[in-house]
Amino acid sequence: MKKSAKPAILFVLFVFVSYTFLILLYVGVKLEHEKLTKEKVLAQQRLSDVKNWKINLLAQDQALSSEERIVSIAQNELGMIRDSAQVIILNVSKEKIDKISKAIDKKYE
Repeated sequence: MKKSAKPAILFVLFVFVSYTFLILLYVGVKLEHEKLTKEKVLAQQRLSDVKNWKINLLAQDQALSSEERIVSIAQNELGMIRDSAQVIILNVSKEKIDKISKAIDKKYE
């Protein structure tokens, strides 16, 4: 009996197709991994830029709303003068505020 070469050819062809499929799968996964890594780096950079922009806006807000700046603009540009009278500070306990609030609520019920 002679052995046929068909099973050997089919086996070699199967191994070749399987190996090719695995190589293509590996290349596809590697390309997708590189793409996602690049997107991640870009997203992190955008996040960092937005955080820096937020910090700069906060610093600008603090600079624009500082008391020294507002007072100097009021005095120099608007001609306002600062009142030299003493500021009166009132201290009221929380219990007294609650008591008055309850009394007002009872009055308007």
